[in-house]
Amino acid sequence: AGAMDCSGQHATPDGPAASLRPLPGTSAFGTSMPSDALATEAGAVGGRCGGAIGGGVGGGDFAGLQALRGSAEGLFTAMETRLREAARREQEADAVREQSRHEREVFERQCAEVLASMDIARERLQAERRELEDEKARMQAPDTRRSDVLSLNLGGERVVQRRRSTLCAVEDSFLAARFSGRWEQELDLDEDGKYFINYPPELFLPLLDYLGAKETEDPARQLPLPLGPDGQRPQFQAMLRYFGMLPAVSILDVLQIPYEDVAGSDHGLAFEILPKKNSLMLVALETCAGRFVTNVATATVYICQGTLVRRLRQRDEWRQAAVCSLRPGLSSRLELSEPVRLQANCQHCVYIATNNANGIAYGDGARGGTDVCGENEDLCVYAARTSGSMVPFAGFEGFLYWHKFNGKLEYTLVDGI
Repeated sequence: AGAMDCSGQHATPDGPAASLRPLPGTSAFGTSMPSDALATEAGAVGGRCGGAIGGGVGGGDFAGLQALRGSAEGLFTAMETRLREAARREQEADAVREQSRHEREVFERQCAEVLASMDIARERLQAERRELEDEKARMQAPDTRRSDVLSLNLGGERVVQRRRSTLCAVEDSFLAARFSGRWEQELDLDEDGKYFINYPPELFLPLLDYLGAKETEDPARQLPLPLGPDGQRPQFQAMLRYFGMLPAVSILDVLQIPYEDVAGSDHGLAFEILPKKNSLMLVALETCAGRFVTNVATATVYICQGTLVRRLRQRDEWRQAAVCSLRPGLSSRLELSEPVRLQANCQHCVYIATNNANGIAYGDGARGGTDVCGENEDLCVYAARTSGSMVPFAGFEGFLYWHKFNGKLEYTLVDGI
């Protein structure tokens, strides 16, 4: 049965008595209640409700029941709020635990990687230590002297004898290191126990003669390296380079356009080069053929001293230095048959003639022969003229087109030899 208000009508939640409902978590008088008080009041509400039901509800008890109802609702609302807060904190704790787990996995993985790299470094260090111990043992194995007389088998054709000091006359060379005594167990021996040199007598004997003279040379007048026998100078130069008696090759890079992207090409190309304060030995050139060459182009390299404008009319002044192949759009090395000496502070000309209308590619255009394509502290390269004829030294007449040589030059300084 619904309670009756003062007018004798049943009270509803939206009726007049609803305005008397207290706020959640407050007493009937609107004051805040702590959680312990909520629990106490909840018990009191239950007791009073029981008494009211047992003894009947009068009009005077209606306000009290409404107050008790409001207190109960406030208690339930507070409990729900606390439960939601507890759930939120549990979610936060789960997130923290997940983040901690992820960071621990990352840390353990990083530790494993560091340990693996340390193991690799330890193994490498142990291998280097073993190599050092082996080298030390080889160095201490034989008792060698510079005055030892060694028997040399030259290519299986001839046996000669020289002192160890002669073979070590050029210090810091590979030949001196081989016969210094440190690598005695690594040297090649023939069946009679003679030291085997894998070069024929006609190549190695000129070197032995040079080394013998080197032992007694005047420090103020150092001996130049021999050129080698006629017809075998490239092989002789290769042998000197193998034994570490030629200085390292320097490279002047004047490549403006990648070989695969170069567009301009013609039958031939001639340009000037100027060694600066030091004379040098030109060893090789690098360039490419035009992209429209189907296979390869045959290139002949000519070199002379003087200015380009004059020398193009004086064919007899030129010297053929190499015959090589140029590949279309690919790096092609033109090694000279023997290094060509270029005098310091003197103009020299290089002419590359080919057998194809697109035989040699070139770089960007230039305004004239004095335009510099590229330079370093040793060498300067000037703009080039193109030839429209397959006939060597022809096709330079008429309109003058200047372009930049697109490639590289390899050389060694004469002062370093």
